[in-house]
Amino acid sequence: MKRSDFLEVFARHRGSIPTITGPGLMTRELFAVTGDDPSILYNMEMPYATPMCMGLAMSRPNAKVVALEGDGSLISALGILTTIARYKPENLTLIVLDNESYSTFGSGMVSATATGVDLAAVALGCGLEKTITVTTLDQSDAVLAKVLTEPGPWVLVAKVDPQAEQDPRFARNSPDVTEQSLDFARMLRRSAA
Repeated sequence: MKRSDFLEVFARHRGSIPTITGPGLMTRELFAVTGDDPSILYNMEMPYATPMCMGLAMSRPNAKVVALEGDGSLISALGILTTIARYKPENLTLIVLDNESYSTFGSGMVSATATGVDLAAVALGCGLEKTITVTTLDQSDAVLAKVLTEPGPWVLVAKVDPQAEQDPRFARNSPDVTEQSLDFARMLRRSAA
């Protein structure tokens, strides 16, 4: 399945759930679908999206939170899975777009998942029982409706095709991360009131 197609399905189900994304081309693709949405903090550095969402989920237990990472970004901080399993924030969903490569740098740079690492098995091994892998858009549509509404913590591994080539639809980059951070913080303050 194409990453951009998965992200369109994700955006349709997400509504206004606060979301933090890791780095990479997925950020541009999501931005093309959602636009300048203050409930999304785009393009955090490796591997900050999931730990930041973990902290947000712990501090706001009544609000759903989504971390959207690539496989390479999650691999660089696998320890966060043990922390999620330890504290079990029911409002946290981690979505991993696994394209088996560091495609931002070219399709020839394969990640550990291309050579045998199964991120769903790793999450399950850490004690995250609500872990699901999807490989098609139909599966994604059904599963996203569940992981974005039901108590977790959830880990959803979406197996997507490697895509290193630039798609002209996604040429526009997300806004400056500093400005985004301020908008995101304002949105969180308003929603907490």
